[in-house]
Amino acid sequence: MSFSYNAIWEDAVRLLRQHAPLLAAVAGVFLFLPNLLFTVFMPSPIPAQGGDPGRALQMILDYYREAAPWFLLMNVFTMVGTLAMLRLVFARNTTVGDALVQGLILTPFYFLLSIICGFMIGFGLLLLIVPGLYLFGRLAPFPAVLVAENRRGPVDAIGRTFALTKGRGWGIVGIVFVVAVVAGIAVGVADTLFGLIFVLAAGQDLGRTLTAVVSSALSAALATLLVMLYAAIYRALAGTNSVAATFE
Repeated sequence: MSFSYNAIWEDAVRLLRQHAPLLAAVAGVFLFLPNLLFTVFMPSPIPAQGGDPGRALQMILDYYREAAPWFLLMNVFTMVGTLAMLRLVFARNTTVGDALVQGLILTPFYFLLSIICGFMIGFGLLLLIVPGLYLFGRLAPFPAVLVAENRRGPVDAIGRTFALTKGRGWGIVGIVFVVAVVAGIAVGVADTLFGLIFVLAAGQDLGRTLTAVVSSALSAALATLLVMLYAAIYRALAGTNSVAATFE
């Protein structure tokens, strides 16, 4: 598979369609439901207009301090779901149960790799932003590398990711940026429109709940699309023969 935006996008859509029922099952439990529960039971504070800025800032800080454990738990669910979806793509004839078991097994390694890669990218962003964007492109496929090649050691996984993305860093940044921005805008517009309709039709309380359901569903769909995009990027970099042989 050539590394072109069209080829990668078409492969991502193909993977999404091919595995749609299983992906939906995983995304529903590990992406949609945690996000919905968090949105409903931990709503973001809304500072009063014209109020004291210091008080508003303190309110926001208190909120994030209280919500931190739930943020962490939600991120763990997201990691398990992401790894399970990648397993469904890369492992032939796998089941949702097997994908979830493998996702749970790999989650500690994914968590550690996320911290290391996040630190590297964050440090790069401090250096005039450009190095951070480039490092993002070089490291973006690491979850797919972790699952497809079972490279659990941080040095091994990051080294393999750098080897795959050599000369493709800016290309990966470009396609992820285009897809994320376009899809993100579409999700944001749909979220806003549904929110207005629900609040007008059902009132504030029920309208907000219905909006949270739609918003969580759209967020889960966007996250699933991005996971398939990273899988397609990996397939383009490693070659379909390499991927097919991973679990044979």
